[in-house]
Amino acid sequence: MRQVYFGNDNKQVWIPAPQSGMQADSNTRVIENQLLSGRTSVTRSGATSRRFTSSWLGSLNASDIQGSLHTIKDFYDGVYGDGPFYWNDPYATTTNLLPPHWAAPGLARNDWPEIASFDATEHPTTDTNSNNYPTYSARFNITDTGEVESTKKLTLIIPEKYTLHFGWHGVVDSGDAGIRIKRTARSNGAVTTVDPNVISVTSTNRTNAAISGDVYTKAEIYLYKPSGSASDITVSGMIAQLTSGSALPAAGGFIGGRGTSALEFAGPIGIEYYSANINNGQVGLSCQWQEV
Repeated sequence: MRQVYFGNDNKQVWIPAPQSGMQADSNTRVIENQLLSGRTSVTRSGATSRRFTSSWLGSLNASDIQGSLHTIKDFYDGVYGDGPFYWNDPYATTTNLLPPHWAAPGLARNDWPEIASFDATEHPTTDTNSNNYPTYSARFNITDTGEVESTKKLTLIIPEKYTLHFGWHGVVDSGDAGIRIKRTARSNGAVTTVDPNVISVTSTNRTNAAISGDVYTKAEIYLYKPSGSASDITVSGMIAQLTSGSALPAAGGFIGGRGTSALEFAGPIGIEYYSANINNGQVGLSCQWQEV
């Protein structure tokens, strides 16, 4: 079935996939100046955000929540709580589900947000880079000996019968800081954490942590340092893939981030009625999702 996984912190479900030809435009700032010499100067922001223009054709009144287009409107109306909203972009699930600046934290040197709620100490050149990792990394030299937990977290939702695979690549020069994953249990909402070991940029292992969607509904990824000592780490890249069942990601080099950080509805839901007597209420539905 043509479906995508969508939801918020409270509820995640399969919804009908948008029709083919969905626009996925990047928003950026561009200033173009005509120079007296006749040449042209172009200045643009390094960071972008995406806007998805989505449309559907199907049933508004299907009895199954996963088959009804009204489910999308229910999320918009707040039936299942507020945003932000998350989805598993089918173009990103088997490559790198992370947004560009989480996949390549060194992008923060060029307008992209830092991956932590505190700035990186520097963005050095990635050393021994034979697997196409980003040219620049993000170094965090944390001198505070107390517990340090970034308040900036990236949320990924996980369907049942799927597994989220994750790995972070770089160097731990000292201490025990790293990337932590907070997991929410599907059965009772209990939260547990896991701290994946760093993977060298010279390794072809893309991931080393697996989180089952049969056990957990979502994962929150963030930078964390336990109390006790200072830490100096460098994060060169991160990769997340979603596979069916027990399938494992293929080995290889770095893959840039294809996913989105979070979404909000940008404007109202549009519904066009076609026939109340066909297909449990045949309608056309459209909306825009803006990455935030």
